[in-house]
Amino acid sequence: MKTLNRLRQEVDPTKIIQDAYNKAVKEIVKDKGKTFLASVDAKAKERIEIIAKNSEKQKAVVTALITSLTKKIETPAQDIRYHKVELQGGYSGRTFDTRYITPFLKERIPRIAMKESGWLTRSIEQAHPFTLKPLFPGKISNELVKTSFLQLLDDIEVSKANPRQYLIALFIFLIYERSRIQTVISSMPSVPTEKEIQIDLIINCLKEHFFTGYRSYGASKLPVIAIYSLYQIMTKELSRYKNKKLEPLMSHISPDMRAGRIGDIEVKDAHEECFEAMEIKHGIPIDPVMVRDAYKKFKTTHVRRYYLLTTAEPYIREGEERNLENLKRQIRKEHGCEVIVNGVMQSIKYYLRLISSPKEFIETYTNALKLEISRTSEIKEEHLRKWSEILKRFI
Repeated sequence: MKTLNRLRQEVDPTKIIQDAYNKAVKEIVKDKGKTFLASVDAKAKERIEIIAKNSEKQKAVVTALITSLTKKIETPAQDIRYHKVELQGGYSGRTFDTRYITPFLKERIPRIAMKESGWLTRSIEQAHPFTLKPLFPGKISNELVKTSFLQLLDDIEVSKANPRQYLIALFIFLIYERSRIQTVISSMPSVPTEKEIQIDLIINCLKEHFFTGYRSYGASKLPVIAIYSLYQIMTKELSRYKNKKLEPLMSHISPDMRAGRIGDIEVKDAHEECFEAMEIKHGIPIDPVMVRDAYKKFKTTHVRRYYLLTTAEPYIREGEERNLENLKRQIRKEHGCEVIVNGVMQSIKYYLRLISSPKEFIETYTNALKLEISRTSEIKEEHLRKWSEILKRFI
């Protein structure tokens, strides 16, 4: 009985993935993983590194690879290319991922963790095996990542490569990527305690941070984080928000309705009713269609104020000023909620005047950026580096 229990524990997927991760950490501590990686086939190592370096943009592929390797260790007889039960001899990759892999990634490497499963993305969910011949038809946007992924699984099934070795190597490279971001976080300059900062200077710093031409997506989340940071201060200082609670910041790329939210930012009252909400658009002028869409979301709530802000200038679509005013009056009459339309920068400038110390905003915003980059992939390394550069130049 003891032998049977030990064998069950050894093939437990949670233990398999945890042991591989711990081994990767030990190898990094020993010699930055050099000795272990030297034991991996050179072409396979290159392919694993390609996937790790693209992990933030190709989360589903990383998740599918970790799922496949872990499943192969657990059930050596399983051909892991057959990742759906409707495929002959297949297994449910989605079920395996949802139960074991994504929960582990959320705990250990949250920046690359999927919300539920990698198999919810169209690029992975195809009812076709992960094979090179015939070629898996999933539209993985990065062809090099797709080829690397399929070739690694081919190595395992055709060339009988060691799945545990590949899994440990993948974790070593993923930990490398995480460590680089932690280095950027730790190098962020602090705000001098004795120095007061002018509001106009803060506005100029934020404009540069929001509107720099970044290579990667995610800049649309920056104004949301900035205003959320102001709310963190205002809910502590202003009487309007006494006994009110600021809700945690949610993902900017997941639909609000799916998350049960009516805006990017929400403040709730003592009865857990939404008191105030805000939705922030990036580069799009506000028009009546957007206001009507917002009304559909909050119509059944008791929200008192609903803000629609945008980074676009002008912030109202040309020729729609009168229609917007009429619609806002109609909503106020029907529902009682005051809809406020404004520009992001104008709103930030107003809020900065309300708080006791604009300097505190800089600290709060910087800390919020650090938190976001540590837990999600929406904020990228280049966004943090840019803010660090701005702080060093101006603050």
